[in-house]
Amino acid sequence: MFHFPLFKRFSFVFLFMIEINSPLVGEDWLQFKYDSRHSGNAPDRAISTPLSLFGAVPLTDAVFTSPIICDGRIYVLDGSGVLFCIDAETLNVIWKFVTPGGPGNCNNVSSPAISGNYLHVGTMTGVIYVFNAETGEVVTTIECHDPIFSTPVVADQRVYFVTLGAQVFALTEKGEICWTWDFVREILDFSGDRWNGEDWLKHKKGRVTWRDHFCCSRNLSLYDKTLVIPAGGRTVFLEDMGNEPRLRAAGVIPSFHGNEYPATFGQSVGEDGKVYVQYHRRDNAGRVEILQLKDENVETGFVPGTQTEINFHGHLSFCSVSIRGQEVYRCRPEKGFAFCKHTPGQNEPEPLGGFPSIASPILTREHGIFGGLDGSLYVVPLSGNGPVWSFSTAFGAPITAPVAVCDGRVYFGCEDGYLYVLGSDGNAELPTNDLRVWQIRSPLQNEFTDPDYDWFTNYGNMANRNAVDQNIETPMKIKWIRRVEGTVKHLPVSGGGRLYTHIAEGQIIAVEQETGRLLWRRYWPNTYLSFTSPLYHKERLLIPQAGMEKSMVRCLDAATGKLLWETPFTGSPSWSRQAPPVVYKNRVIYASGSGKYAAQGTDNAFIFSGKPQESSNGAEIMSWMYTHDNPYYPKDNKPFIWAWDLETGKEIWKKDFSAIGLGGNDCGLCLMDGKLYYSTFFGYSSSQKKRRGLPPEPNGLTAALDPLTGELLWKSTSHYVTAGCTLSGKDDRLYLGGYNQPYEGTDERHIWCLDAKDSSLIWQSDPVKSAVNVVSVGEQFLFSNAIRGDGHVIDKETGKIVSRFNNNYNCTRFALCGAYLMGANMDVIDLLNDNALIATGPAIDSRECLGATVSNGRMFYTSQASGLQVSQVFKTEAATMSAPWDQ
Repeated sequence: MFHFPLFKRFSFVFLFMIEINSPLVGEDWLQFKYDSRHSGNAPDRAISTPLSLFGAVPLTDAVFTSPIICDGRIYVLDGSGVLFCIDAETLNVIWKFVTPGGPGNCNNVSSPAISGNYLHVGTMTGVIYVFNAETGEVVTTIECHDPIFSTPVVADQRVYFVTLGAQVFALTEKGEICWTWDFVREILDFSGDRWNGEDWLKHKKGRVTWRDHFCCSRNLSLYDKTLVIPAGGRTVFLEDMGNEPRLRAAGVIPSFHGNEYPATFGQSVGEDGKVYVQYHRRDNAGRVEILQLKDENVETGFVPGTQTEINFHGHLSFCSVSIRGQEVYRCRPEKGFAFCKHTPGQNEPEPLGGFPSIASPILTREHGIFGGLDGSLYVVPLSGNGPVWSFSTAFGAPITAPVAVCDGRVYFGCEDGYLYVLGSDGNAELPTNDLRVWQIRSPLQNEFTDPDYDWFTNYGNMANRNAVDQNIETPMKIKWIRRVEGTVKHLPVSGGGRLYTHIAEGQIIAVEQETGRLLWRRYWPNTYLSFTSPLYHKERLLIPQAGMEKSMVRCLDAATGKLLWETPFTGSPSWSRQAPPVVYKNRVIYASGSGKYAAQGTDNAFIFSGKPQESSNGAEIMSWMYTHDNPYYPKDNKPFIWAWDLETGKEIWKKDFSAIGLGGNDCGLCLMDGKLYYSTFFGYSSSQKKRRGLPPEPNGLTAALDPLTGELLWKSTSHYVTAGCTLSGKDDRLYLGGYNQPYEGTDERHIWCLDAKDSSLIWQSDPVKSAVNVVSVGEQFLFSNAIRGDGHVIDKETGKIVSRFNNNYNCTRFALCGAYLMGANMDVIDLLNDNALIATGPAIDSRECLGATVSNGRMFYTSQASGLQVSQVFKTEAATMSAPWDQ
């Protein structure tokens, strides 16, 4: 046996005790997710739970980036572009640098990286900064004139950046440019200003489409000498040849629920060069695709158990996976599947625990570590055995970026504005000073700040006119653009200087209208593909959040996102019932259906695609997202209207119209001149309803009610919405559209105009293919659009079609501003000038389900599929304003 001398044995024990009782020295974390592949795999790092708070450092804004650690220093960039260098032991700030750009330099999501002695940072202002990491001295700046969302990657004394506009930069450690490459120039052959709609209109001589999508909003990766760039819905393989790049391939995701270029929500690369792409194409259809470059060809496959569709149960993920060998670890915002392991040969994932998340996990020796949307950090055994450990941050704000792990400590930023450090040796108290990052710092500044100009509900006002008039004119210019971690099916709403968006997967987000700066983010589990819109009302936000297990109308403090009350409702919002409640005095009024739901229903009339699935007990079950073609509804679908107290959420009255017909989900509410109007569809096939033992007639209902009491004032079963459309009103007239034929024996659809006083028919429009979402009520005309058909300009007095056009839109949810129609990808159509397209692009969305709104003198556009949100200004402001990346 080998023996140490006594003094050496003592020294060894002493040093060993020091190592056990204090952090190991010397571990670094030099870039996002540990390595240039962004694998998230750090098997050389280990932690032991429980951890405790070593300290929390206040920054200046919410944190959306990952910290890096080098030579005992922490480097972190907060949302407002302030870069901090912090001593890892004392947590004192050594130096900080405020990157220029003013209030528009916000929502910074590009994490720093270190190469040698140089710290590299990209910002929303489109500037790459290279710092002396020790002193904070700026060594080099590179103006890209293009915002930077992707984090840089570092390898072999080179640093690589890509801008949101898909410009690629290869730099030396000191920031000298080795070469550049431009996706827009090389792949799209476009030489204009990529952020200018006029240039795109001139180039295209028509509207932009998914083929013109170019954005790189997620992170690039590096494998060997080849950059992997998620740009324009493609995966670009670009090899660094030293003095120039070489395009090896532009990989395309195979056709699956469509063939348009999809959106990338996360990308990482395995040790073998396999590229894992979390993508979304449309309507919850996506998966983690595997792309591998072999002999300049791209081979594809996918990770089993990651596939989601409209008729499969499961949410998309909105972050990159992490990879250990052939095992894939994935976070997503779904209860029960927050953190899962996907093992080769297994078709289903293994849930490991934690809370729903949009933050990519980090894999240490034995644990997966990630932040939850509930504001807690989760440490989960990778073995699947043992308890899940968690740490709650001070104010419950989400953690949305990956952690860093060094010397047994965990470092992470939080959307409450603090950098947290956890370790086995921590004894600090949680911070008590709320940094109030939710407060507006840049109020609206133009002539339309009055609340009268708010687009405060999904259809513009509570009569669902879907129209405003705020003097929109060209030229138009992008004021801000930000990333969205989710999918959206409604138009965003405004109020109090904020813009509010409900993510279909359960998040509610508030940002400044002026800058797009994130103010707060809230999340509730059990929300499932809820395409519903919020309603802003006097500093309250009312939002129906629907799910197959539980559905709640929630009332939030619009300034902070704090929950004030919640109350249950039933039914499915389905595709087109985006409408929030309406408010009259102290009444909150909402309409919906009832019944049982599953991802896939039991009858062809209840499903959207695929084959029906029988229930175990023979019950009729509706698909959560069901077909647009509605001959009848399940027997347990009852049409309801609820009214709750605005202050408390307590029920005041409820109406059940199931004695008249069955249905209720395909409905709408319209509040006009102190009266509540309701319309719903019961299905068009009287013969099939009769065979099923249902009342064959009527096929729908329209009613007027007293909003205070629910008293029925009149009802009509002669005219009604025919699903996929709400009802709208103005000047004592109601307008009813829909997707279905109104009854058997006809294929014709019409818009009906009713007298709001007594439900009598004023006119029936010329035939239309369909009239979906809403009939927009402008000052001079009506507008309606058909799915995959014409848009119609309709005379308000007669119902005659004045003009029509077809720009090959699918199901776009338009809105009106004066004579201008706001379409997908910032299309603007002049309906009084031969329906001319006067603006288009840039193409930030690959799926064209949503148009834009105009609120408070600004245009706001949210991509349905691609995770981006943008604001444009117009007229004089556009002529004088410079975007943050052009200043």
